[in-house]
Amino acid sequence: MRERRPAAHLPERDPECPFCLGNERMLPSILFEMPSPENGLWQTRVVPDKYPVLTAQTDVAGTNRGIYLVTSNHGRQEVIIESRFHNRDLPMMTHEEAEAVVETYAARHSELYNTDESIDSVIIFRNHGEQAGATILHPHSQVVATGIVPEFVSRREHIAENYYQQNRRCVLCDIIGFEESDRARLVYENSSFASFVPFAAEVPFEVWITPKRHTPDFGLIATQEKEHLAIALQEVLGRLYDQLHDPDYTYIIHSYSRQNSIVPYLHWYLQIQPRLTRRSGFEIGSGMQINASWPEQDAKVLRQEE
Repeated sequence: MRERRPAAHLPERDPECPFCLGNERMLPSILFEMPSPENGLWQTRVVPDKYPVLTAQTDVAGTNRGIYLVTSNHGRQEVIIESRFHNRDLPMMTHEEAEAVVETYAARHSELYNTDESIDSVIIFRNHGEQAGATILHPHSQVVATGIVPEFVSRREHIAENYYQQNRRCVLCDIIGFEESDRARLVYENSSFASFVPFAAEVPFEVWITPKRHTPDFGLIATQEKEHLAIALQEVLGRLYDQLHDPDYTYIIHSYSRQNSIVPYLHWYLQIQPRLTRRSGFEIGSGMQINASWPEQDAKVLRQEE
């Protein structure tokens, strides 16, 4: 991957940023740190979300308000600070720094499931840019662990289950196999991951980074897979950065819910959706996505072909 320089308008350290080194007084607390092998300082850091939408209380029985049932949702929210440096976003990191980010993702995913039996779903995501909802420029991701299985997660798992019942195969394994043989939508691959624009991409330049080894649990990612995921993530984000001039985006790690931790039909993956368009009235009213961009052409652009 070509070398990229941090944005010139951003300093290496911002005295007003709570995520920068030396501004620990602005943080509610520190839950986890991964030390840097170079100097003993922290390389990644995990802190509680200062403005959570979930409650840590476990007694969240619902109450009726007329025909409506109202309840607070139990869960935990964390922020993963990906670097000490205010201006070192993922495409600008060294591979070792990016691998530390992936290591932290996996550690928090496993920790939240293993230490709190009331957690049913863990979602790791990254918002980059104002259109994606990021309010702090310092590179960071978020973890939301909920005491319920969100409807979208449940529906995605149900679709995968139906495919398995009909074909006795994992749907994502079949998708990966087809994309690797067809190669029209392939963006980047290494021995552990295939990255491609999905056949029915919801938005222009959407990319899935998919592990070739079948497993439903992101927390069980192997040591070499962490290294290869970091490389794939930097490659894909770097190409979006180069070709689309650092677009706003959201990426999500889709892993299993607790109730489906060992089923044969789920397969975790990372989904990147650039925020290049806005939903129309038809899309909102119908629930159908309109994507005027051809996935094959998007993949060709991201392969950086002439």
